[in-house]
Amino acid sequence: MKNTGGNVEIIAQAENEALEEFIRRLIGLFNIKSFNQEITENKSYSQFKIIHSTNDNDIPFITPDLATCPNCERELKDENNRRYNHPFISCINCGARYTIINTLPYDRENITMSVFPLCDECQKEYTTPQDIRCHAQTIACNDCGPATSITINEAVQTLKSGEILAIKDIGGYHLSCLCETECATKLREIKGRETKPFAVMFKDIDEIAEYCEISDKERELLLSPARPIVLLKAKKEFPVGVCDGSDFIGAFLPCNPIQILILDKVSPLIMTSANLSGEPIIIDDEEIKKFGMKILSHNREILTPLDDSVVQINAGEVQFIRRARGYVPLAIDVGTKAKSDILALGGDIKSSFAIMHGNYIYPSQYFGDLEDAKCFEAYKNNIDRFCRLHSFTPEKTVCDMHPLYYSSTVAKADYKHQHHLAHAYSVIAEHRLKGDVLSFVFDGTGYGTDGAIWGSEVFFNRERVEHLEYTKMLASDEVSKNADICLACYDGSNPLVKSAIEHNINTVNSSSMGRLFDAVASVLDICHYNTYEGECAIALERTARKATKAFELTPTLSPKAIIEEIKNANAPKEEIALGFHHMLAKLILNISKKHNANQVTLSGGCFNNRILTERTFELLKQNNIKVYINNKVPSGDQGICLGQAYLTALDEQKEV
Repeated sequence: MKNTGGNVEIIAQAENEALEEFIRRLIGLFNIKSFNQEITENKSYSQFKIIHSTNDNDIPFITPDLATCPNCERELKDENNRRYNHPFISCINCGARYTIINTLPYDRENITMSVFPLCDECQKEYTTPQDIRCHAQTIACNDCGPATSITINEAVQTLKSGEILAIKDIGGYHLSCLCETECATKLREIKGRETKPFAVMFKDIDEIAEYCEISDKERELLLSPARPIVLLKAKKEFPVGVCDGSDFIGAFLPCNPIQILILDKVSPLIMTSANLSGEPIIIDDEEIKKFGMKILSHNREILTPLDDSVVQINAGEVQFIRRARGYVPLAIDVGTKAKSDILALGGDIKSSFAIMHGNYIYPSQYFGDLEDAKCFEAYKNNIDRFCRLHSFTPEKTVCDMHPLYYSSTVAKADYKHQHHLAHAYSVIAEHRLKGDVLSFVFDGTGYGTDGAIWGSEVFFNRERVEHLEYTKMLASDEVSKNADICLACYDGSNPLVKSAIEHNINTVNSSSMGRLFDAVASVLDICHYNTYEGECAIALERTARKATKAFELTPTLSPKAIIEEIKNANAPKEEIALGFHHMLAKLILNISKKHNANQVTLSGGCFNNRILTERTFELLKQNNIKVYINNKVPSGDQGICLGQAYLTALDEQKEV
């Protein structure tokens, strides 16, 4: 057996039936994407042997970083085990992978563990075929592995004293503190984060159950090797400043030994990426010192920034909010082969790129917004790293149509695809849909083919067939933040805004659904400013969840008519807010019937909204219409690189 790039080559000798059983068992034990088998020359083998790796220059499947497995966790806590309290315990089934690989094949000398020579006992385990750590490239122990800068007990005492601690983990530093108002306030000041809820790490699933409702699907996600943050319905509130009154708690479990050892002694904890808001997670040991707090660091190098993944269950489906640690760089089989090797550059907001080889698309991790110089630098550096690790040389490049996107400047594009069409085809690609598809894409902004700002698009296959009526809006970033200004664009309630629009001073046509959500939040006096993306829409959904019935609104594509009807509605704001969500779901149903659709997709950030998505699923299914959302990439902008790559592969097939 040997590694060949990111693949494994096995030569086995047995009778035919035994070989078939061997293959069946391999497939049952491991998540094997694909395999080939062939008959080799007849030789006699007397023992199992792992031979030196080769790099066959094929596009490999690289394993993501995996949470500490149950067996390693038992050893970690066993006082009689030689790896008791070892902060870097791992085996062939768990530990850092993607974040520590310099180059393939995945061997000790090619990862950042290469600087730690194995002690005699670890060397014996590494070379013993029956051992769980045989050729486990991250193998180490307290005598020969990486070391932390302070002890776990020092870290725990820092946290218990109410201080904030910087902790170096698998994909970067986290900032952690007690779930108390004073600690949370300090942390918000440090990060420049006004009101957005913090994620909370719990020591085990039972502790999560004290604070949150957990379904079977959510439990499975929480305990999975990816260990994502899972948005759960709150049933017990944290002090002010932790989750800021949100209906949901971003809950997750420890994913590495350092976190396990800390959380065993102090829990639950706020655990958030160590960065200033808008910047990438910090991986540099010197840069973290600028925060001026106590640091638990270690001397194993991290090669790429990697945030925690964030998921939720929406309408019974797994839905990514952010795809990163635990999932990247897993490939997605879209069932359609690309003629060329394709690099898809994604967009600028919630940026992510992807490569496509054959019928597999490999999306990168989340990088943030590229208008931030550090995010843009991380994005560019990781395109180079990602391609190098995958032995990938782009033959075709695709980007968004927006003329001013930073992502579009990275390489000369052979193709440009409209933002919302890429959203639509990301769902089509994931589910390998064939035949006619009606796609709904609701979000905040995207550059349209006519130069307008799109955001409520309906496509029949590739044809744009419906959208909210255009509204003249101020061409300013402040419109996407200030919901009162946004409302004035619809109803003229601000004289200055009204005058600017009437005189076409710095205006643009917009069909944005995100801005309509903001305006409704404003007119109902629920939320007036987005201190973080989607805050007004989240507040509107939270208000709607309090209603026992929905005020009936007329389904229409006229935003001004919607705002006017809401103004004149004689009902509590909770019922109107719920009615707005239900109206949009009914509008989707009506449009679906109009176009005789039997396959409907939903994408774009607005469909992270559970009320809207669940109600839409309910209505469409009642009318025997199949409905799909993104399950493997986010519905938001991080997912458009998948749609871009898939659209390019389809276009190449049409070319003569």
